[in-house]
Amino acid sequence: MTATVTDLGRAQARWLRLLAPASWLSGRLSFSRKFLLVGAVMLLALALLSWPLLRKAGQDAQSAELERRGLSALAQQAVVLDTLVRQRGELKGERSERPAAQAELQALLAWATAPQLPPNAPANSLPALALRLQQQWQQLQELGAQDDDAQRRFAAHTGTINALLALMRESARAHRLNVDPTLDAAFEMLSHRLPLLMETLSKQQDALALSSDSMASYALAAQVVLSEATPALRAGMQQLLAPGDRAGLQAQLDELLARIERQQDAVDKVLDAPQALAELRPLASANLAQAQALLVASTAQADALLQERLTQLRRSQWQVGALLVGAMAAIAYLFAGIYVSTLRSLRRLSQGTQDFCAGRLDTRIRIDTQDELVLVAGNFNTVASEVGRLLDVIREQNESRQRELEHLVQQRTLELADKNDQLHLAALRVQEELESARDMQQAILPQHFPDTADFSMQACMHPARELGGDFYDCFALSDGRWGFLVADVAGKGVGAAFFMAVSRTVLQDLAQDELGPEEVLARANDVLSGRNPMELFVTACYCIYDPRDGSLAYASAGHPAPLLRSAQGEVQALDCPRDIALGVLPGMSYSRRHAQLASGDTLLLYTDGITEAFDAAERAYGDERLIAWLQESQEPQAADKLASLVRDVADFVGGAEPSDDLTALLLCRKSRTEGAPLVETSTDSPDPSASPQARGALTVSHTPLELKNKTLLLEHRLHSRVEEITPLAEAVDQALADRPDLAFAVNLCLEELITNTIQHGLHGAPDRPIHVRLSRSDEWLEIILKDDAPPFDPFVEAPEPSLDASVEERAVGGLGVHMVKTMMDEVRAFYDGSGNLIVLLKTLKR
Repeated sequence: MTATVTDLGRAQARWLRLLAPASWLSGRLSFSRKFLLVGAVMLLALALLSWPLLRKAGQDAQSAELERRGLSALAQQAVVLDTLVRQRGELKGERSERPAAQAELQALLAWATAPQLPPNAPANSLPALALRLQQQWQQLQELGAQDDDAQRRFAAHTGTINALLALMRESARAHRLNVDPTLDAAFEMLSHRLPLLMETLSKQQDALALSSDSMASYALAAQVVLSEATPALRAGMQQLLAPGDRAGLQAQLDELLARIERQQDAVDKVLDAPQALAELRPLASANLAQAQALLVASTAQADALLQERLTQLRRSQWQVGALLVGAMAAIAYLFAGIYVSTLRSLRRLSQGTQDFCAGRLDTRIRIDTQDELVLVAGNFNTVASEVGRLLDVIREQNESRQRELEHLVQQRTLELADKNDQLHLAALRVQEELESARDMQQAILPQHFPDTADFSMQACMHPARELGGDFYDCFALSDGRWGFLVADVAGKGVGAAFFMAVSRTVLQDLAQDELGPEEVLARANDVLSGRNPMELFVTACYCIYDPRDGSLAYASAGHPAPLLRSAQGEVQALDCPRDIALGVLPGMSYSRRHAQLASGDTLLLYTDGITEAFDAAERAYGDERLIAWLQESQEPQAADKLASLVRDVADFVGGAEPSDDLTALLLCRKSRTEGAPLVETSTDSPDPSASPQARGALTVSHTPLELKNKTLLLEHRLHSRVEEITPLAEAVDQALADRPDLAFAVNLCLEELITNTIQHGLHGAPDRPIHVRLSRSDEWLEIILKDDAPPFDPFVEAPEPSLDASVEERAVGGLGVHMVKTMMDEVRAFYDGSGNLIVLLKTLKR
């Protein structure tokens, strides 16, 4: 069905394209011109169709006239032929006694040799044949009257007769007697067979009258010609008899053929007995007269037939002409009547429409015709009546419709309010999720920083949106050194936040391998280039600081140069080549630079979110303002100094929306006169067996942290079954309802550690008790996990994950423990003789 509809649509489109020119022309003509155009086209088409008929009738009439002239010439030539044939049979003495007959023959020959043809007659050989006839006649005249050579006179007469016969045949062709479709056999009989028969009948007698053996062959050849002429004569006569009853002609032909047979019998007798010539002569003379009479009668009959045909053709011409004129007159009359009637109806329709549009709604149109315009008028009257009725209905419905609309508007307003409430709730849920993600992002960044007798460090990251792409990190290295970095992921939002987490993990893991800054950046670039489906990149500045002598080694990957402020207040940008950013192209190398921090010096690492912070007037904070602030800052501690920077940027921006994430890290080398550190540290070097995270900011020594104002939040017991982790997660969410970010991190760590304990510590043994305690102090959240398994330390036994390897090449395990180390600020594992004890500490600072 669909295919049929499609085919019909295509056919209609083709018809529309075909009719496009006619439609274009019709659209640009007035109504009267359209009628005139159609009438003119019809009359022209009628004339073009009738013209071939008239032309054919005229051509046939011309052919008939030409054939009649040919018959007339043929009749005159037959008279000359009869005279020549009879003269050939006269005796010598008789020929000299007829001068009048010779003069008549001369005149007939002159006329026969100059036939009158029409100007457009085709080229033919009549002039040449006429000249030949004149020459033969001249030769015949040159034979003297005293010439007794009968055979020479016979041959001269025969040559003249043959020339006349050839002239008669060519004249018939010139007058197109041989191409007449209905009388071609009859014309062949008249122009060739009967003249040849007359000549043969006479020649047969004349040849035998010479009584010579050489002339006997003429008589025998004549018999053959006479025998062959019979079928042609009958065929020609049949065409003359076809239009009607011509019994007289048929009787003459039958009588002639019978006489020819008797003559042949007489010829046979003369050939056997020459004395029988007296019997042949009257018979041949009578046959010649009979043939001449048949030729005259047949010619008259053929002329009558041509005259009848010509009359019919002339009548056809007049009939076609009259029909054409009558048809044109009828068409013109009908078109004029249709035009007047249609125009009158259209004017009534137009006037009625104008009156109706002018506001006279009681207007009705009346047309006294039977064409389609009556339907148009009737439809107009129906529409006018319906419009009047509908106006009344509309007036009645307006008030009720207005009330319905008001009710509908109120209903839709309530629905929109409900929808807006739902959208608001959805937006709140989305905002809550984004805030949770932001808290999670802040949770994975270090929240506690070293503050020793030699130096203090502080960092912050304020995202422009819910999630940011900037990050920082600081961690302890071997030999008392510290590694720290500031990085900026291109872009903002969720994608940049995910790439930030991956980049921080990669950089932190590579830094723990005790590599130089340039090597850390080079390897991180290779790893991130292979894990960059969104084609992001990271600018970073990684530094290694030795507190013992204040030496600093650093490398930069397209990041702004760090600023160094001396104790005297002078600020300078460190030499920084700013190599290509991480994640753009693998296989890049990076430059290593060195600097020295003296007592009282301050080092600032920052992202362009500070210098490109814009106020309401679109003015940037800029490098100059940042350098001026650093010169004027007098705070001795890194935390106070960083807080001052954040306030200065906030005061400059005012209420303008942040354009980028704001991230900074401050390192202040203390002078010897400053006070004791906030956290007591040991002079011993870190335990090399401790995990990297255990050597973090809070674990530079083995001295336990002092948890002030400690409060128990949760004490939960479960059995070693994975399905019991869900009730524990719900209890943690209730205990930390005011800090969903911490609850999320705690649940992730507990799920990983309990699963590890069940699988690797207890080896899947069910119903073994596991005790979880959650406590909170002023600054810390403490999580204690106790079991009765054999000694098992997940932070030592779990393999370190290979983050730079592909998924197929990466070893199984280690990622979960690594996540716990990353999310918590301190992790410890002990065996107290009765079971394993795992202690996790997480700072409460946001």
